[in-house]
Amino acid sequence: MPNSNNNITINRMAWNFSLLDDDTTEIFIYDEIADKQRSSFWSDEKGTQVTPNTFNEELKKVTTNNICVRINSRGGDVFAAEAIRTAIREKRAEGKTITCKVDGFCGSAAVGVSVACDKTLIPASAWFMIHDPYIFAFGYYDIPQLKKDMTMLEKIKQGTISAYAEKTGKDKKEISELMTAETWYTGEEAVESGFCDELMFEDLNKSDSDENPGNFSLYDISMYKNIPLALIDRAVVNSVGFSHINKTQNKNKEGGDKTMEPKTVEELRAAYPELTAQLAETAAASERKRIQDIENIALPGFEEIVGKAKFETPQAAADVAMQIVAEQKKQGANYLANVAEDVKNSKAGEVTSSGQEGAPENKANPYDAAIDKLYPDKK
Repeated sequence: MPNSNNNITINRMAWNFSLLDDDTTEIFIYDEIADKQRSSFWSDEKGTQVTPNTFNEELKKVTTNNICVRINSRGGDVFAAEAIRTAIREKRAEGKTITCKVDGFCGSAAVGVSVACDKTLIPASAWFMIHDPYIFAFGYYDIPQLKKDMTMLEKIKQGTISAYAEKTGKDKKEISELMTAETWYTGEEAVESGFCDELMFEDLNKSDSDENPGNFSLYDISMYKNIPLALIDRAVVNSVGFSHINKTQNKNKEGGDKTMEPKTVEELRAAYPELTAQLAETAAASERKRIQDIENIALPGFEEIVGKAKFETPQAAADVAMQIVAEQKKQGANYLANVAEDVKNSKAGEVTSSGQEGAPENKANPYDAAIDKLYPDKK
């Protein structure tokens, strides 16, 4: 880490540390927060996730009194984010002043990082989002396991509520309800709610900030249920349709507090023809790529798996590849088991070589015994 020359930057795979001046170091969190960097399924290229291990190693090298954490992240792993939160709070305990700036989007687990700082600044055109914790489940689970997962999620939520309540001064019950509702804030609303402390660029024309909410094309936020209409055309929306998008927070500019709630895809298409056309085109392109990726990894003999993944129960190519590998392993095990069973049924193991040249003489040969009786060595 440089400590003398101004504007010297060290590039990292997942983020960027730069010495802004002799008294301030900037840290950029511009990607998903994860427990480790993941390599691409198709290549050996390492991912660009922000991990606590490397983050903490670099943070320890900071020598300036002031640190600015700049965030443009949808969040990620809650435990990894908590580790980064702890590192930030330890630096504050050492006397460092840590400021957070939300440069574009601060959502989910990234919010926990922001509220760990001394203060958070945000432009009016940026976005801020909180929600209940999620868990990714794959496979089969019984009731005890599901109850265990629910208990874990509730504990995670209670810890998050405590952090948010300490930052905002809000009642914990209110925080819980805001999280369950999956609440999205503009920059101004984030400041009003207490999650952020100051607006950046307050002299910016308000109409410009309304019309330029930032570029969300790099984020897959289709998992969320309450996406503001201003962001829908910037999100990578999946092909299942738009019914999962709740519009209770989206205001009709002409109607004041009156909400817009299209009930069907046809109503949404009528209200936003250009937007829905763009979404349909994006979804079609995404689906074509998904099918092509599956075709690229398809192997002879696994047509049933490939067919189901393409049309019946749509899956990503990576998941299909794992299923094929698992099926190959299963087939190999079955083959070996069948060979063992054939050997057993043939009774080949019961055949002896006694009496043959070179054969062990651990058993008496009845033919040899008869000859010895007729022609004994001594008469």
